[in-house]
Amino acid sequence: MPYYARFDDLEEFAEFYREEIAPALRADPAVDVDPERETPTYAWLKENYSGFVERLRREYDLSPGEFYEEVGLPPNPEEDDDGWGLDHDPTVRGLEDYLEELERDRGRAPTTVGPRRSRLRTYVTTYREVNGTSDLLSPLLDETAKPDEIARVRDTFRVLDDELGTLASKKKYVSAVKNWYTFLVEMGRGLYNPAENLLNRFGWDEDPIYDHPALSRDDLTALLDVANEEERFLLLALAGWGLRPVEACELHVDQLELDPDEGDVPYIAFEAGQRKNSRRTRNTVELLVGVGAIEERIDRLAEDSAWTGYLLPGQSPGRPISTQTARRWLRDLGERAGVTIDGGHPLPKMGRRTWYRLYRQQRPNIEAGTAAVAAAQGSRDASVSERNYLDERTRRQARADAMRDLVQKEFADIFGEYL
Repeated sequence: MPYYARFDDLEEFAEFYREEIAPALRADPAVDVDPERETPTYAWLKENYSGFVERLRREYDLSPGEFYEEVGLPPNPEEDDDGWGLDHDPTVRGLEDYLEELERDRGRAPTTVGPRRSRLRTYVTTYREVNGTSDLLSPLLDETAKPDEIARVRDTFRVLDDELGTLASKKKYVSAVKNWYTFLVEMGRGLYNPAENLLNRFGWDEDPIYDHPALSRDDLTALLDVANEEERFLLLALAGWGLRPVEACELHVDQLELDPDEGDVPYIAFEAGQRKNSRRTRNTVELLVGVGAIEERIDRLAEDSAWTGYLLPGQSPGRPISTQTARRWLRDLGERAGVTIDGGHPLPKMGRRTWYRLYRQQRPNIEAGTAAVAAAQGSRDASVSERNYLDERTRRQARADAMRDLVQKEFADIFGEYL
């Protein structure tokens, strides 16, 4: 755990950012940010390094943005953020048209398009340096050039292999490049995708090992066995409902819909734009386990006339617990229960990962239903159909139907014993 209070100047904060925060950001599968050219969102930094943010504010009166400017972060900012460093206009147009389609037609948020632009810029400038040309399009229109072009793309990624570091980062770059080539083929600007099999050829098709693995069923049982009421409720919010740590800590009674309309399921509602990746992330979370525990907790907390509605009230009057407190709770829980994860203490993020692994198992079933709606509406893109033709209640019900049995099997008996 970092001892921010021992840092004597901003350079020590900058060093910690480069050595600890940037690698964690790069390895986090839930975000799409290139720390070589971008900084994390405030929500991500606050969720994962709240002490870092608070010390900057308290001791230096700096926001994260002011801190980045003060110390010159990110490490490799682009002098011309919109430039590609290429002297072949058709290739530049192909890049810009792709990014424009992502944002305008597919509804991707700027926080998604920005990292795509950054990764594609790195790829095309590396391609130019390795192969001595800025023309990435002409070979795609000549089938006889296909073997040589595949080799050129391979040689480019051999260079990137040495520079990108983690497997997670490499997979993100391959995805960005492959999707751009797919766009070119679909728009008639190419006959083939030279990046189609890059993951297999480089051996990057295995699942990356991220910094924060999930809590296992045995881990959860051991932690719940020694936890107090507040700690158990935190574990329920993280692993049972899949909330992000900051969402769990700041959960308020006004967000709960425990008695929905007939045919619906109880859920937590977030205001528009409140959740991270809000343009792509749903605004409700289904409550498939622990509804009774919520009702009992509300009844107990309501006995205090000073209660302001937070389900996990903190020491400061009227405020919830902080993510730093949540990390301390899980660290202490791990020590009491004798639970370690990869040699370290449990972290709040691991609880969400537990739920999210179940969600990923059921995602094909959810997408199949969405694809059926898309076909009925004559849409090729199921995600567009989901945004445009399904109301939130319908989407919520589809997710609940797909997840219910799995959540009940994995969690209901565990939490039911302790809540």
